Amino acid sequence: MVISNSQPLRQNTLEVNLGAAAKNIQAVRNLVGPNRKIFAVVKANGYGYGAAEMGSVFVKHGADALAVGNLSEGIRLRKHGINVPILVYPNSLPEAAKETIVYGLLPVLVDLESAQAYSNAAKSPYDVFVNIDVGYERLGIPAEMAPDFIAELLKLPNIRLGGICAHGHAERADQAYVEWQLNRFVSVVDKVEKSGVKVPIRLLAASPFIMNFPETYLNAVDPGRMLYGINYTDEETSISLKPVLKSLKTYVIAIKDVIPRKQFAELVPFPITRPMKLGMIPIGIADGLTWLKGGEYLFVHIVYQ
Repeated sequence: MVISNSQPLRQNTLEVNLGAAAKNIQAVRNLVGPNRKIFAVVKANGYGYGAAEMGSVFVKHGADALAVGNLSEGIRLRKHGINVPILVYPNSLPEAAKETIVYGLLPVLVDLESAQAYSNAAKSPYDVFVNIDVGYERLGIPAEMAPDFIAELLKLPNIRLGGICAHGHAERADQAYVEWQLNRFVSVVDKVEKSGVKVPIRLLAASPFIMNFPETYLNAVDPGRMLYGINYTDEETSISLKPVLKSLKTYVIAIKDVIPRKQFAELVPFPITRPMKLGMIPIGIADGLTWLKGGEYLFVHIVYQ
């Protein structure tokens, strides 16, 4: 059997603008300066655009490291030949320690059980990050408990502190709220360093903080959605971001004639008030397209071939 390569076997194509991704990471570099580390976030398969492809662009154009959501994502990047440091946000179970070390990934820890597993798996001092909670009330050691936790963590053999990180909460651009979170974070760092332990990486600022609160940059940042040109409609920022999404293409695979029906007409999934031709495209929620209710419309650009 001969298969033609003139069209993709799957009729839906997502086109990504790699040039836009490059400009976005460069914009972040210009914003934070040359001396801060940038951990470019490529979790969730690079926000759906391809983690390896996005990661390669980010590293080439200014990122010092990458960040992922789980162990398997980090392994895929390593197998793709990406050799920069890769931070793995807290997601993996203690059983993941051995593979994490094999692939040279940086784990983010939130409990002593996992820390013990890394200590057992490592053959020499291994860098780990500690995630603290400064306001989001999600994963992370509460800020007030973090210095004692880190002290216990570092009693384990083969464990070395690579950095402290947190995910700041910026639901609204509230300066006082941001400063409260920043002060909690800095307080932890200060207490740890006063105990004689160096904190090489201090990572607090993700996209919302990077765009509006430069005082939170510290010595590293981890931009996520802003690298893909994604910002919320009510979000103000002076930085110019380019959308990475170029287009979503599909094909009409069938055309059907439909007419208004008499039975159960009120239950028809979309308005049919007159005879019309209905074009069928092979794309839906399984492809990530938002489910549209009756009366809602999706605007498309049609190209005739």
